[in-house]
Amino acid sequence: MSRTTRLAVVAAVLSTLLLGAGCTSVVAGSPAADPGPVPTEGPGSDPVAWADRVCGSLLTFTRPALNEPDFTSSSDLPAIKQVLSEYLGSIVTGIQQSLSELGGVGRSPVTGGDEAVTRIDGVLRQLELDISTAKGKVDAADPNDPNGFQAALSEAEATLNEITAPDALGDLGALPRLDKAAERSANCQQLGALGTGG
Repeated sequence: MSRTTRLAVVAAVLSTLLLGAGCTSVVAGSPAADPGPVPTEGPGSDPVAWADRVCGSLLTFTRPALNEPDFTSSSDLPAIKQVLSEYLGSIVTGIQQSLSELGGVGRSPVTGGDEAVTRIDGVLRQLELDISTAKGKVDAADPNDPNGFQAALSEAEATLNEITAPDALGDLGALPRLDKAAERSANCQQLGALGTGG
């Protein structure tokens, strides 16, 4: 028997022993789940928890944005200016907090989710810029010049009317697994109930 033939026979015997042992061996105990922790982000993580974090980040600015001030209690233009400036400032602060929270949601468990977060992030950044611009117009307005003050408020209102809010529910809804996850997410349900669509 040549050396090559002997090596082939040894390899065949080892292969038979290894494969045979794998098929016939009995493992004691009963089946159990992987004892390692479930991932908190990325593949294998819970899509409902991930969608909940995304929607929760948007609730941070949506709530103050919907809490419009009562201008009827302001008796003069300086008071109206202050109330409006504080209101717009609270929205800007909320957006900045939303951006921070959105940046911490982690990798999506579903393909396409990370791209949705990138789109939402872009809309939030534009929203922050637009509302900051409107606030700047209000802050620069002179309440001692009623006509100029009214013009400045009209400019600020025009800027606000052109704003597009992020549509998180629409972005998540475009992905079937995340759409189902959003339906089960408490934060996404709250976001939908606010009637903003995100």
